[in-house]
Amino acid sequence: MAKRTKLSAVLQGRCPQCREGRLFISKAYNLKKFLLMKKECDACGARFEKEPRFFDGAMYISYAMSVGLFLVSAFVINYTIEEANENTYLIAIITEVILLYPLMYRYSRVFFLYSFGGFKYTPKQNN
Repeated sequence: MAKRTKLSAVLQGRCPQCREGRLFISKAYNLKKFLLMKKECDACGARFEKEPRFFDGAMYISYAMSVGLFLVSAFVINYTIEEANENTYLIAIITEVILLYPLMYRYSRVFFLYSFGGFKYTPKQNN
């Protein structure tokens, strides 16, 4: 089996230590369970939450992602719709947030875990 790159592991929401185990219990758009994250990796046993409230810092990443989304949306609307009013911007941004919230929530946690989790990639050795 080919080793996952760091980028593909991040995009797939995999464990930062082994890049095999999944970080979340269900799919992103399973709205009843999309918030639930595993406590530890099924493949290597790494504990994801290093201390209580560890993932509170992910809100800063989520905020940055939201601001980026708002800015891109505003520029696209400004340059594509000639007479856009405030309601156009408001409806577009609210719709994007509602549709993308599950992904932004997950990726903010994944980015935070990869950045501040203190994990070192140690692939499984097949003997």
